[in-house]
Parts: sequence; C-alpha cells; structure tokens
Amino acid sequence: MDIVISRILKYLNGCLDNGHKYKIGSYIVKNYPKICKYDLAELMQKGKFSKDEIIDFCRHLGYQDYESFRRRMISDDQLRLDQINARMLNMDVEPFLDAIDTSYSKEEFRQLIDTIVDLMFTKKRIVIIGSHYPCSVAVEFQTDMIVFGKEVVEYHSFDEDFMFDEDDMVVFLTATGRTMEEYVKETKDQNICVTDFVLVTQNIRYREFEKICADYVLHVLGKFDGIQFNYQVMLILDLFRIRYYQKYYAA
Repeated sequence: MDIVISRILKYLNGCLDNGHKYKIGSYIVKNYPKICKYDLAELMQKGKFSKDEIIDFCRHLGYQDYESFRRRMISDDQLRLDQINARMLNMDVEPFLDAIDTSYSKEEFRQLIDTIVDLMFTKKRIVIIGSHYPCSVAVEFQTDMIVFGKEVVEYHSFDEDFMFDEDDMVVFLTATGRTMEEYVKETKDQNICVTDFVLVTQNIRYREFEKICADYVLHVLGKFDGIQFNYQVMLILDLFRIRYYQKYYAA
C-alpha cells in the first residue's frame, strides 16, 4: 500500500496545471518534517489556503477531511522510517556499483557518488528534471529523502513562479540530451545556473550546453534506446539514498 507522501508525489509529478491541489501538495513536500503538527487552521494560515481547497485536496487522495489525512501521515511517517531502517540494515553498495556501466573506474564513480551525496546534505532543495520515465523512477528516491527531511521536487515548466537559487541542487536526467534541449528552448531564465548542477546522461557532449554547465556529470554507457539508461538511473538514485542514509541518517 502506498504511503500518503508517495501518493502526493505521484500526483505532483503527473500534474499539468498550477492549481490549488498542486500548490497544497508542493507546500506539504516543502514542509514535510513539521506538517503533521499543523491542524487545519494552522495549515490554512501558514499556507494561505482556504478550507475548501484543503478538503478538496484531501478528498482527491481519498480522505474525507483533513484530520483523517493528517492522522494517516503521522502513522505513515513512522511506518516508512521502519521500512527504510529494515531495508538499509547492512546494505552493501558494491552490487549497485558493479551493475552500472560507466566511463569512470569503479573507485572514481564511488567517490563521485559520495561527493554528490555530501552536497545534497548541505542543500535545502533537490530539483529533478527529466523525461517522464526517468522521473517516474525517482519517486522512491524522493520519498525516502523527504522522510529524511530533505525537500525533493520534480520541475514543471507550467509553474511560472518557480525559481532556482544557490541552495538548490539540480539532478538532470537525460539519455540523449534531447530533454536538455527542450528545457532550454521552452523555459524562461529561472536562474538555474546558480544551482549545483548534476547531469546524468549517456551523451557526454551535453556537459556544456547553451548557458548550462554541469558541475558534476555521471556518464553512463549504453545505446540511446532508453531501456538501459532508465535502469542505470534507478541504480544511481538508489546509491544516492543508500549513501545518504549511511552517512547522514544512520550515523
């Protein structure tokens, strides 16, 4: 059974407009560590949402009122932590590293993963950009990192209020580079160059494209058919959350 935060993420990641449900879901993700303490009046006041908007959001997820939604979030939070602790106990990253086909040596790739994870710890927000399937693979990564207290969102071009800042890390997922071309062509300047930019790709020539220069590149090998790339994206995101847990949560 999905926990509530995973359902919210799947809704947000598939959202097509900047309506009140998108804004409420985004607010919950941003404020997840403390949101369970908010009663309805506090959520209305702090988030500037109406009662009807919040109830509509809760009912969209299958809850009749905000209090039942909040109680489920409280129980889910502990359940997810228990699941994470059980999964991560004695977790070995070596099989993940062995399964990734990359231009780096295994030790170089290990160090790069840890460098990026260290940076994730210092950042306030992680923003995922990519085509539909790679971003769908990221939901488990998003869920665990949010439970750890880190805001992780998927970028949507319809959100005209969205701006990047220096406290953001961008994780850009593109096998061929076409997604980066579309991003540059379709979006306005949203200050993305001030972020720490992590590019995951098969096409190394997109290390520098237009005004966007990647600070870190995870170059994976394979044919430009998407299948192998999506599998390797899943492995990389698993490495991120495992090493984050080992270094900063379980320590």
